[in-house]
Amino acid sequence: MAANFIILADDSLAVDRKIEEIKKGFNLDSDPIIYSADEEGTYAIVDELTTISLFEETKFVVVRRAEALLAKTDHAFLDLLKAMNNQNSSNILVLVFLYYQDVQNEQYQKLKRFSSVFEVKTKNMNLEEYAANAFMEEGFQIESDAIKLLVSYTDSFSKLRGYIDQLECYKAEEKYITTQDIRKMIPEPLEDNVYGLIDAVLTNNKKLMMKGYQDMKLRSMQPSNLISLLINKFQELYNVNILIKAGMNQAGIAELFHISSGRAYYMIKNAKEHSLENILRQLEELNTLDIQIKTGKIDQNMGLELYFLR
Repeated sequence: MAANFIILADDSLAVDRKIEEIKKGFNLDSDPIIYSADEEGTYAIVDELTTISLFEETKFVVVRRAEALLAKTDHAFLDLLKAMNNQNSSNILVLVFLYYQDVQNEQYQKLKRFSSVFEVKTKNMNLEEYAANAFMEEGFQIESDAIKLLVSYTDSFSKLRGYIDQLECYKAEEKYITTQDIRKMIPEPLEDNVYGLIDAVLTNNKKLMMKGYQDMKLRSMQPSNLISLLINKFQELYNVNILIKAGMNQAGIAELFHISSGRAYYMIKNAKEHSLENILRQLEELNTLDIQIKTGKIDQNMGLELYFLR
């Protein structure tokens, strides 16, 4: 009987790893036959699944952009379902849905009926464990805090893999990686710059505030947009503080905010270092400033600089 799989994912490199796992599970040596559903169409895939191969008894067919299959005519879609449910076939079909959300879609549910589903989402991956094992396999040692920092800088498996390769190249002789190496080699995400700016505000470090402000200006960020971002992150910090007091742990924070464990670690660390009163005070001042700018009572550049220098 045909074997069918659905991969729901938010990262293309993670998809490739899962496809390799499926391939190894069936002890296949041949490369997969790749289709893109939005280019080749449903009938090309049906023909592939129903045509006998002259070279291999089992075909390993991978269909990327599988969400395009859901928009096809009823007749084409029914033929695909028949091919997937062929009792005499030994073919393996992998349907890849990247960034697909509408899992209640009726046609998706019909595909799912004949398939096993793998949900390969970054939020479900232990990126810290993956990074630690990846470095170890290549003979590298890395500080535990450095792994947490590295993972906090990433929002995808693909980006993490690229950073690992970059660090291994940079530290090829020493084979020992520190937090300083991460900060030196890996660009801070915009959010990390904002968190640094927030920390400077909460500790009233005017020098760091102005440096952070200038860094944001170099990124061509408008003061009004920076104010909105600061309000958002202060609110996030307030929410995390409340959740910690309610007993939520790092894993719960990561799941709730759909972030990596490394990012959750630093969010909790930041929340614990500052009082609710201070966070609320900054939120009130920023909201007042935001209203003053939007109503034309103060220039956005002057208003933000006065906020930092108050």
